[in-house]
Amino acid sequence: MDSLNGAWLNRVCDPAEMTLGAAVAQALLAARSHPEVVDVLLTRLRVESEPGVVDRLLELLGAVTPAERINDVLQPYINSDNPRIRSKALKLYACATGDAQWAMQFLGHSDSRFTANVVEALWGAKSTPDLREFFWAACGSPNGRVAGNAVVGLFHLGDPRAIDVLRRLCRDESPNVRASAAWVIGTVGWIEGMDIAVEMMKDPNPKVQRNAIQVVRRLQTLAGTAKRAPASPTR
Repeated sequence: MDSLNGAWLNRVCDPAEMTLGAAVAQALLAARSHPEVVDVLLTRLRVESEPGVVDRLLELLGAVTPAERINDVLQPYINSDNPRIRSKALKLYACATGDAQWAMQFLGHSDSRFTANVVEALWGAKSTPDLREFFWAACGSPNGRVAGNAVVGLFHLGDPRAIDVLRRLCRDESPNVRASAAWVIGTVGWIEGMDIAVEMMKDPNPKVQRNAIQVVRRLQTLAGTAKRAPASPTR
């Protein structure tokens, strides 16, 4: 790529033209020799109205924007009137900064999608007391997706409380919470939770049943892979 021309910009911004992974790789490559790539993407974002392209532009900006600029770049979109744009910007900001204290303000948000996205975005953040407190608080959400994402976060941190919380969610009176709990078992690969997942296959709610069936299949695959793995060589 010789320059950030219109053809290049159209390709990386069009989900039908290029996958997200390929577009991010192209944008990162461009940013090495063209520091102005952030401004080019921002200029396009300000005039873009197609939701799919807006999502793509925000993803690209989240990938290539230097840490010291991420707040200035995303802040206008965090306050956007468009829920889709606002949710995406919140997730990207949380992912870029790992700021658990900032994220706390969204635990009681009226739109649980925002909260769930922020919780998920912090899965890869550096382990801190604030982050543990944030995930622990989010586990108490009545929304299944929020609570489920929070438990995944605790698993990533190796928090011993994660298993007890997950067991409780599997017995929750809300079918949406139980369905999310089943999803968590498969997502974190908790093989020891196989018996729980098998029992959840008998749940009266069809969504819980479907999730549990998928989880059991995944855990069976993981267990089989573990059995076939060669033993580590001894010294």
